[in-house]
Amino acid sequence: MLTILLFVGTLLNHANADFDTDVLNEKDGVVSGILSDSVLLRLPPCSFQGQNVSLQYTINNTVDTWTLENIFSVPPCEKTTGTEGNSLVTRRIGYKVSDLASGTTYRFQFQIGSNKSNTVLATTKAGQHYSGIDTGLPARSGAMVVITVILSVAMFILMVALTITIVLSNDED
Repeated sequence: MLTILLFVGTLLNHANADFDTDVLNEKDGVVSGILSDSVLLRLPPCSFQGQNVSLQYTINNTVDTWTLENIFSVPPCEKTTGTEGNSLVTRRIGYKVSDLASGTTYRFQFQIGSNKSNTVLATTKAGQHYSGIDTGLPARSGAMVVITVILSVAMFILMVALTITIVLSNDED
């Protein structure tokens, strides 16, 4: 039943959208479109070239809504790079939404004039605070100590044998 509801909800979401967008992924040439404090969204289609784009986003299950007006113009279809405001539009693949909270679910929607994209649901990755990372050396097991001692003794015996061989070979000449 839940699967059917999710499927119908997705269809209704796409039915109300004038164009599609999504979070960038590996097929778009990025490792991940979701980072700990930002999300990379696919740009609107080329048919909107030159038009100003606004972005509306909310924290999931809240009423707080933020609208970024005229954040960039849809670039032409050929590959370009340029800065637009506080973010970067690169290779005509995506728009980076910055300054998001770590581990939070957002809903994003582009708007171009009266045209709206589908709503994209994305959760930023939960980043670990740097002080929580253990940078100390791990304890050594007994086997590691035994192997190290055996190899060190064997190297010492080898060096002594090499030195004796060199000394004795020089005396005979």
